[in-house]
Amino acid sequence: MNSSRQIYTAKDIAFIIPTKDRPDKMKNLLDSLARQTIGCGRIIIVDGGRSVKDIVMGFADSLPVEYYECHPPGQIRQRNMGISVIDARTPLVGFLDDDIVLESRAIEAMVAFWNKCEPDTAGVSFNIINNPYRHSWIRAIIGMSSPQQGQVLRSGYNVATSPVVSDLKAQWLCGGATVWKREILMEYINKEIYARWAICEDLIFSYPIGKKYPLYVCADAKVRHEHVYDHMAKMKYRYYGRTVTLWRLYFVESHIELSRAFYLWMLLGQIIARCISGIISFRASDIEYAVGQIEGVVIGLTAILRGSNLLSLLNEDTISKQK
Repeated sequence: MNSSRQIYTAKDIAFIIPTKDRPDKMKNLLDSLARQTIGCGRIIIVDGGRSVKDIVMGFADSLPVEYYECHPPGQIRQRNMGISVIDARTPLVGFLDDDIVLESRAIEAMVAFWNKCEPDTAGVSFNIINNPYRHSWIRAIIGMSSPQQGQVLRSGYNVATSPVVSDLKAQWLCGGATVWKREILMEYINKEIYARWAICEDLIFSYPIGKKYPLYVCADAKVRHEHVYDHMAKMKYRYYGRTVTLWRLYFVESHIELSRAFYLWMLLGQIIARCISGIISFRASDIEYAVGQIEGVVIGLTAILRGSNLLSLLNEDTISKQK
């Protein structure tokens, strides 16, 4: 990567926004982009659901919006389609989830940070200010917490990168509120996986980059994440537990400095906690989630013992054949 100093402007940034069946959220995000103190170069919406073209093009007079459709949909697939329409004239590429809302100075602060950080910086995240993080020593015992934000623990657990009160150097970055150098996205191709819910894909993608190049969270580039848990309405909790277990196991097995034993210890703690919670609170969803975690770890460890490729297990066509 070229590590010489470059001075950026907001016009050097193209934002890619994958979306699917969230017209209200899409409008809120575009409203927040229209209220920025300085405007970006391009806004590329990649739609994998019912068309929101009318909403997007309604902002054509105030924003540099472009609209593309991607079928079948997929978080990684839609982002990769967006990257494919960006050339070397755009040095910075931002990914925004469609349920992000930017504060008015977010892009201005992001550009200012890029112009002062190390020249070889690979990526910078916005500061998500409405997701509070609290360190817990109980969670730390099973490898799920650290006083230092932005770390990746030996268990494979990624400690939250925001909110922060000052700029943070991190080992990983979130996938839905981050600006990358385009040349990094050309060097590190995000593998396309067919999955309804690509949990941990940002961790899997960004952690290897952070081993080689600096990654940051810009404290002044503030956004809010207006969570939409619509995957929970469409999918069973068992699916949710199985999926996150397999994705994180794949991540741990991909890096020698991480520990399978620490991961299994963390998973055991999660399963026990969810079972106790489910029994005490009469919540079947907690039990279903724990069953999914057990199912996921059995499938994953069986594949490891057989010498199979764990990456193939993240493809849901493969999983469906094993159920």
